[in-house]
Amino acid sequence: MRRVLFLLALGVAVFANAADAPLSLKKALSEGLRGNLDIKRSELGSEGIDAQVSAAFRGYLPQLTANGTVTHLWANDPTKIQIGVLPAPIGGKPYLDFLTIDYPINWNVQGDLKLTQFLYVPQAITGIRMAKKGKEIDALGKQELREGIIYGISMQYWTIVYMEENMEVLQKSKSNLGKTRGAVAAMVGQGIAKKSDLNTMDINLASLSTQIDNLEVQIQTQKDALLQIMGRSPGEAINLTDRLSVDSRNSENISGDPLQSSITLKRMEQQLKLSELNIDLTSEKIYPNVVAFASYGMQAAGEKFDFFSSPKDKFKDNGTVGVSLTIPIFDGLSNSADRSHARIQKRQMEIDMEKQRLALQATYETAKSTLLKAQSLVERNRENAKLSEENYLMKELEYKEQVATITDLLTADNNMQTARSNLINALYTEKTAELALEQVLGILRNRAGE
Repeated sequence: MRRVLFLLALGVAVFANAADAPLSLKKALSEGLRGNLDIKRSELGSEGIDAQVSAAFRGYLPQLTANGTVTHLWANDPTKIQIGVLPAPIGGKPYLDFLTIDYPINWNVQGDLKLTQFLYVPQAITGIRMAKKGKEIDALGKQELREGIIYGISMQYWTIVYMEENMEVLQKSKSNLGKTRGAVAAMVGQGIAKKSDLNTMDINLASLSTQIDNLEVQIQTQKDALLQIMGRSPGEAINLTDRLSVDSRNSENISGDPLQSSITLKRMEQQLKLSELNIDLTSEKIYPNVVAFASYGMQAAGEKFDFFSSPKDKFKDNGTVGVSLTIPIFDGLSNSADRSHARIQKRQMEIDMEKQRLALQATYETAKSTLLKAQSLVERNRENAKLSEENYLMKELEYKEQVATITDLLTADNNMQTARSNLINALYTEKTAELALEQVLGILRNRAGE
């Protein structure tokens, strides 16, 4: 019994340690790219595209079909067959007479094998090209999806870190005020400070506690969202290890041409080529088709269904071989309408591509400008945070010496808290601008492999 309890306790401890295991951004990306359900679904879609390409190729190979028919004729007149006979000569001269015989046909059996081979069918060839182009588009779509997952995990990760670092600011402020409250309580007991000062401290501490509780709920909600993107169950305990304030990545040299590196734009270019093939496909409907064929069959007819008892005398062979030429002449102008629709779709795609180019350029310029401003703000707010902390310590000392009021002390604490939050905000803005630049320049999709 003790051994069982020990093993259970060990299992619980191992599970708890696994649940609380540190989670770096690199690990989150690696796990997310393996476990994300959208990526798993895209893998199945790729298998379907491969099957379509294979079907398009195989459709151009020789096609062999077998047909068989058994027909029972139940309300038909007998077939009349005339047979010429030579009766005895009349007047020394022979003459030809005809005898009519009723031959009932109640059953008919036939079967054949037919082999066809496309010799010149432009639509079939274009269909193969379209299937191959669809496979290229699918491959680019998978890269685009992976890039989106990487961006989503990274943004979610740094958002949680941003909230956690703000939580640390609130907790540090609460800790400072808690220590000061003890000193204020002692001063009130000695009659040096007012009771209202202590009440004011308690009100501020209660407000901080409420902010911390609300932020904890928000952090857990964001963590559940991160777990969902990674393909893990929400509610698991995770401990994010990376921090905004200590991230050492150099972002000063992030530059490039977003139009050359965008996976989305490359995918749209391939879709445009696919639309051009679709125009070719509609145009080829008026082209002649040449198909070679060969067939071999057997047929038998009779009064009774006894063909297989002695088929040698009852089945007749027939075989054909040839080339079929089909030339469309008039289709009611439906093909002309299909071509017009395909050309309109192509033009719409060209407009969408131009909009995407403008959006990429705008995203690049905005992110670059935001990054430069954020880098400047980081240094400024870092200095402000240092000064505000020094000011708080000075006001705390002045309050104890009864030089400053409780309002001065709380104002200094609020300024220190604001300066620290501003620093974290600047670091977070810098990080999100980096992510936007890396995504638009195609750098982000390589981060998971580092």
